[in-house]
Amino acid sequence: MPKQEENKTVNYTKDQMFDLVADIDRYDEFLPWCNNSKIINTKIEGDKKIVIADLEIGYDQFVYTYRSEVKLHKDKSEINVRNLDGPFKYLQNNWKFIKINESECEIQFFIDFELNVSLLDILMKRFFDLAFQKMVKAFVSRANEIY
Repeated sequence: MPKQEENKTVNYTKDQMFDLVADIDRYDEFLPWCNNSKIINTKIEGDKKIVIADLEIGYDQFVYTYRSEVKLHKDKSEINVRNLDGPFKYLQNNWKFIKINESECEIQFFIDFELNVSLLDILMKRFFDLAFQKMVKAFVSRANEIY
C-alpha cells in the first residue's frame, strides 16, 4: 500500500498546472510508463467536470490498462482520481493547486494505492519512491516545455 505526499512550489500559475494535469489525452507524450491515454467520457456535475479515462501503463512485459474517474474542479483548485477498473485494488490520487502569486503556485499531491497483481505490487512497493519522483519530474519538465 504505497502512500506518498508531496508539496512542490513551481514557477507556473495554478491554472497552468491544473490544465497540464487535466490534459489526460497527452500523458503518453511525457509521463514515464504511460503507453497510451484516452478520455472515454465526460460530463458536468455541479462545479466539477467528471472524466472517465483509460491509461495504459507498463514496462517491458508488464502492461496494464486501468480506467479511472477524474473529478476536475471548475475553479481549477483540485483534481481527484479514483480507479474504476484495472490492476488496482484501489487507487486514490488528489492534486491541489494553490496560488502563491501571479507566476507561482504550490502543488499538493497525494497518492495511495494497492495493485491486484502480486508481483507488480511487490515491485512497485520496492521502487515506488524512485518512480514517484520520476513522475513528479515529468510533470514539471512538461510545464517547462509547454509554458
